[in-house]
Amino acid sequence: MILRWLLLLAALLVGQAGAADWNYRIVEGAGGVPLNVVTAGAPGSPAILFIHGIGQSHYSFARQLDSDLAEDFFLVSFDLRGHGASGKPWLAEAYGESQVWARDVAAVMAATETERPIVVAWSYGTLVLMDYLREFGIDAVAGINLTGALGALQPFRMPAADDPNVAEFARIRELQLSPNLADNIRASEPMVRWLTAEPLPEPERQLFQAVTMMLPVYARRAMTQRRLDNGDLLERLTLPVLMSLGEQDNPGQLEDGAEMAAAYANMRLSVYAGAGHSVFFERPQRYNAELRRFARAAHNMPARP
Repeated sequence: MILRWLLLLAALLVGQAGAADWNYRIVEGAGGVPLNVVTAGAPGSPAILFIHGIGQSHYSFARQLDSDLAEDFFLVSFDLRGHGASGKPWLAEAYGESQVWARDVAAVMAATETERPIVVAWSYGTLVLMDYLREFGIDAVAGINLTGALGALQPFRMPAADDPNVAEFARIRELQLSPNLADNIRASEPMVRWLTAEPLPEPERQLFQAVTMMLPVYARRAMTQRRLDNGDLLERLTLPVLMSLGEQDNPGQLEDGAEMAAAYANMRLSVYAGAGHSVFFERPQRYNAELRRFARAAHNMPARP
């Protein structure tokens, strides 16, 4: 009963958010999995593709899809397999293999006719982006924006062992992977709370909590057991790379981002004071302006008046 209420709430809120300007379609991903795709802006404009994190959906990028970015760019996002309104195959292989994630991204790009997009990848979405680049190379992408994570280009570093969030995260992850639905529901509130440094507005908190319940436990388990080492791709990323990280996110990640920006001329780090894991949602005005400048430069577009 609780789950039905959460799903109904998610459907109602998504239907109200940007419905007049967002266009939906179903695209066939790898293995025939239906992927829920949303676009905003004019097809044929330089494209920006958004890839969300684990347990969320395209709605994470509502403050970009609803923004004036759509005046200059064709904005594309989709629900990852297992998430939101996309298909939820049963077999672990449908989530554990790098190729399926890569081919899902390629299918969305082909169906929406996005050529050389800027790819914005958030958190787990940075791993999906690296899956795509590993399978298809960098030529079909104009630039990448990594936010909330660095795509396992550097070994992941947990916060210090005495950080109380470490033990809390382990406990919540256990609840997320429990076969007991009540445990999953209990885990959803703190996981959503950790998305931002400051509490989310109540409508978005309810929506994000509902959406996280739409990812089946078997899919989450397979996703979290995947290989998480993409260090071999680092030297191949010769395209423009913008890293947008929150000051209140993982400190080890901030250090790694700073080191990468210092070592590679094509990489730049932008740190958001007071923000956490979701800078595009927490600081949309600044983030959208920086993304616009980055995208225009990567697409060789003239400066906006």
